[in-house]
Amino acid sequence: MTQHSKKLSAWAILAGVLSIGLCPFVTVAAIPAGLLALRDVRVNGRQGRRLAWAAIVIAIVVTPTTTLGMWWWNAHVRIPLKAGPAAVLKAGQEGEIQRFLRETGGEGNAKEATAFFVSLTSDLGMIRSTRLSKAEMATEPDDAVESWEIWVPYEAMFDQGAATVTARFLVNAPDRGWVTAFDRFKVTLPSGQVLTYPSTHEAQAP
Repeated sequence: MTQHSKKLSAWAILAGVLSIGLCPFVTVAAIPAGLLALRDVRVNGRQGRRLAWAAIVIAIVVTPTTTLGMWWWNAHVRIPLKAGPAAVLKAGQEGEIQRFLRETGGEGNAKEATAFFVSLTSDLGMIRSTRLSKAEMATEPDDAVESWEIWVPYEAMFDQGAATVTARFLVNAPDRGWVTAFDRFKVTLPSGQVLTYPSTHEAQAP
């Protein structure tokens, strides 16, 4: 059999495809696939030895990076979005205004935050929990490349009853970098009254 008539190992092709995946469970699978490709080349005379080795090396390099990326996204975006802003709002209600400002990106005003929490506590008491609402989320990227934000609706429980809290989760902003924090809030009281922080036109949820 001539060199030109040899078929490319299917395992080598698979290993090459897996090695450029974005998920660590995918990229790590390129290693055993690459090893099977090398065996296929050796035993069955297939082509693809270089592709198999390339896939193995790429997988070894890429897998730690994709693992770190997945961990970061889970810890800094997925879990906070699921838990909601209860903890940061509670800090503000308990008078920890500087902590509230720090955890919301450090861009707020202490006087305005204090006034917001005085009104919130007077109307609803202390916040107890938040859970994701079935209402539709709204994404509003300021720039397709440099920023991403999402307004997330939550069903919130307070000492004096339930209310809807819609919070903006900012992942990235051109002028602030990677923020990954709730930084704007809209609380709809049972009476229909709406409390917002910050109380600017831009703070209003869609």
